[in-house]
Amino acid sequence: MTDHGERMRACIDEEGIEHVFVEFADVNGISRSKQIAAEYFIEHWDGGFPMNLLLLVQTPRNDVPQGTGLGEEIDYGDGTVRPDPSTFRVLPWRENAARVLCDFTRDGQPVEAAPRTALKRVIETADVDFDLFVGSELEFYLLDEDYTPCTDHKHECVSWATEEIAPFYDTVTEWCAGYGIDLHSLQHEHGAGQLEILFDYGRPLAQADTTFDFKRLIKQAGRHHDQWATFMAKPFGDRSGSGYHLHVSAFEGGENVFEGAEGELSETGRHFVGGLLAHADALAALGTPTINAFKRYAPEEFAPYTASWGYDNRMTAIRVPPGTVRLENRIASADANPYLVIASTIAAGLHGVEEGLEPEAAVTGDPVGHCPELPRSPTRALRALEADKELSERLGREVTAAYAATKRRELRAFNDHVTDWEREQYVETL
Repeated sequence: MTDHGERMRACIDEEGIEHVFVEFADVNGISRSKQIAAEYFIEHWDGGFPMNLLLLVQTPRNDVPQGTGLGEEIDYGDGTVRPDPSTFRVLPWRENAARVLCDFTRDGQPVEAAPRTALKRVIETADVDFDLFVGSELEFYLLDEDYTPCTDHKHECVSWATEEIAPFYDTVTEWCAGYGIDLHSLQHEHGAGQLEILFDYGRPLAQADTTFDFKRLIKQAGRHHDQWATFMAKPFGDRSGSGYHLHVSAFEGGENVFEGAEGELSETGRHFVGGLLAHADALAALGTPTINAFKRYAPEEFAPYTASWGYDNRMTAIRVPPGTVRLENRIASADANPYLVIASTIAAGLHGVEEGLEPEAAVTGDPVGHCPELPRSPTRALRALEADKELSERLGREVTAAYAATKRRELRAFNDHVTDWEREQYVETL
């Protein structure tokens, strides 16, 4: 047994753990799991546990898509979830339960459509001399039981409004401390009830795991206070959308690989940006996972509308923030799958570095009208993803195909739904 395995077993004994959730992220980034009796888990964890592979690709409301490669094609069969004991954590909202993140295999081979496997693939195939680090910034809304925002107006960084959600944040702080998430700060964002809580950066896989954990913890903390914490990108049409801003830095030894002269980007940094822009439409498909999330893209707001980059320019898709030279990918919305956002960002950027892709000049001011627009619909974005053979090859064709099939099933469900707006517009008038 590995050291992590021994520590896991000891923790189960010492903490009185009675239940272990074997947990994984589906293509939507939703946490799915099976609860295992602790004694049975200890006896069998090394061999893994059977799990229906279709769970990886169902829509958020569990519609079954076609063409994912994990349904009818394999007779709706099982794979095996194999716990990664290094990720074992006691659940802070339960007294007798823990969870461990898992990877999927089938017939002893990794399931390439699993998001965590896709990120591992990108990391393992990266042929560079420097080390990459990433940091996740996610905005979210905290809503009361009736879905109204927990604060009543735009209160960006207003102290008293931040104090209004102190009980929620106290719970988050307490739970994160025992869950291995190092919090930095809380701020009230631009929208009523919109918040942002920052935590420490890290290596790509560890940061993806932490981001996945963070989102689950935030939602649990909301329910603890009879509130709804949601990473839905645009819960209100007239209020700010919630973004997922991914910061990427690169170091070789103690040297910042992205830093050039006078705080500008190095050649490697520019080429990384070149890769992100070359694959921007595909990045939008993976970073904008819902029909609702495309409503976040809007001109004259702090959300990207174009495939553009600039220095400390929040109107661009790729921003070079002040301070330590790094890159901020602002394309994704908060509801995106962190494994796929991190994997696709690294894959696109490294393609730019390997091929020496040079971006257009950095943008100052509003890039709308001067740079290509990002996709405004899931149909266009998914076509771009499927046409992007280079990115699909780096991520794994299985995961991009499964993701596209799942999102098309979701789109079909939406198109089949008749809204109140349609009835209000057309019942009496037509």
